[in-house]
Amino acid sequence: MKPNVSLCLAIISFASVSLGQEEGGLKKKVHRTPVIASSAPVTEAEAFATFQRIAGLMKSVAHINVKPTPIHGKPTAPATKAEIVAELTHFYQAAEPSFTNTPRRIHVELGRVIAKSPAQKKQLIFLIGKGFVGNYGPLATGATTSVTPTEFGDSLGFFLTQICECTNTSSTKWTPYLRTGD
Repeated sequence: MKPNVSLCLAIISFASVSLGQEEGGLKKKVHRTPVIASSAPVTEAEAFATFQRIAGLMKSVAHINVKPTPIHGKPTAPATKAEIVAELTHFYQAAEPSFTNTPRRIHVELGRVIAKSPAQKKQLIFLIGKGFVGNYGPLATGATTSVTPTEFGDSLGFFLTQICECTNTSSTKWTPYLRTGD
């Protein structure tokens, strides 16, 4: 299997939830922490831990070396959209040399982009234009300075999907529209 395809598979397996396993007809006891729906903002520690896991997957599967930015404030403080956007930009820049496909340019609705600083707005416009952040996603249009776990997960999923798309080399064997003269 090619490393880039493996990255896609690793990210998908990372994002999926295991509901249980059976082995030889006997159920294994698995300690499960109950999932609690929360509207509280994602903390800096949670965001950093998530970015560390993604960095580890990118290194082991696609050989892309990237280190997440360490926590600056209190770990229990909410992670700001500016910090998340800066980290996504950092991950994009680390992965860009591995791109085998050019991301399709997306029209950016400049009037809808909400950012606290010009630097954050510039990063958002760049990531939206490359297709790594949704034009109407919580990072681009959210009025608050932080994101909920659901919004954070959606934004990461959107970003990682585009990373997989750009680093995956299409195969004529599995992609019929690439076949010529069949």
